[in-house]
Amino acid sequence: MMSSIANKSHVKLCGGEFILELEPYDRSIIDKGEIRVTCHDGSEFSINCKTQPENDGRLSLKFSVQSLRIPALTKVLLIWAGNSLDISGLFLRYQLDSDKLNDNVYLTKNLFNAQARNYSLDDLFVVTYAYLNALPLDNQNFGGLITILSYRIADKLEERGDILEAVHATYRHYRDKVQSHNAVAFRWLVSSSSVLATALLATGSVTQAADVVDGALKAIVHPSFNPLVHQNYAMLLFQGGLIKAWYGHFDEAASLFIGAVNAGRYGMIDLLHPQNNWVIGQMSDCHKFLLIIEAAYCASLACTKNKLPPESRFAPVNPAPKLQINFKAIFERFECCKKSPPPFFEQVLQKMQAHQNQPKT
Repeated sequence: MMSSIANKSHVKLCGGEFILELEPYDRSIIDKGEIRVTCHDGSEFSINCKTQPENDGRLSLKFSVQSLRIPALTKVLLIWAGNSLDISGLFLRYQLDSDKLNDNVYLTKNLFNAQARNYSLDDLFVVTYAYLNALPLDNQNFGGLITILSYRIADKLEERGDILEAVHATYRHYRDKVQSHNAVAFRWLVSSSSVLATALLATGSVTQAADVVDGALKAIVHPSFNPLVHQNYAMLLFQGGLIKAWYGHFDEAASLFIGAVNAGRYGMIDLLHPQNNWVIGQMSDCHKFLLIIEAAYCASLACTKNKLPPESRFAPVNPAPKLQINFKAIFERFECCKKSPPPFFEQVLQKMQAHQNQPKT
């Protein structure tokens, strides 16, 4: 029986939980089964699983991703009624090399470079979630961990959205520790702030998203420090404008939208620089900047009722166009936005349009 279980055991994900499926299985596992984990320091602990027999003869054992302490484990055994089964191989593949967690090249290859990494999107969710409480907050790539995790939460928002509260709490501690004078750390501060804010807005967590955006914009003193941040910086300003408009603070929203237009302009200039040998490969980024610029400019017109401050050096348009924003195109990297924009984005669009339609005073 044990060899059969070993040959037909596999693990899958549901939200923030692993589901270990066994086929066939010893029925005593239901009452007496547990998972025992051995760590690098020799310590051991057990996980009591939720067991559920399935109609097709399989047994499902559920336990949280975080309970396994993936970064620290060396062995994972399924224990029941005097029997044991080594299932370490199902989980060791999620471990990163502990000696290379400060190696920017290693982490870029294994996590951040979509062309080079060997992990699936679900694997990336497990790895980044598992290391959220293991990687030091002052690691220059910690923001990259939050960036990837936020994207992967947004992939399956209904299953994973409840994890965002813990990610936001960790982000706030990280933001206080980040060494923003380090070019790599600075890049990931801007990226993680932008992506986490989008995921929070997609769940309707406007207060938390506002905290992320406001705090990030205060921390980003020199946005031109690293050219890789231009797009995410423009997105932060744009989302900040949306949040202010959602609260009815239209003058503040307009200032952020104008800032987003200018940030987009600077990003375009940098991408189209004659010495940028990658410019053809980055044309999609140029298109994204144009989308942000157009949306932010039209939003600033709506928030000011076509009375843009002269100091902005932006010309008003007579008559101001009806406010239309293609959120699906702007947030195309977020799976949760592909079918239709989450309610927040439709709500804020309606609020800005209603404000624009009010009689001018």
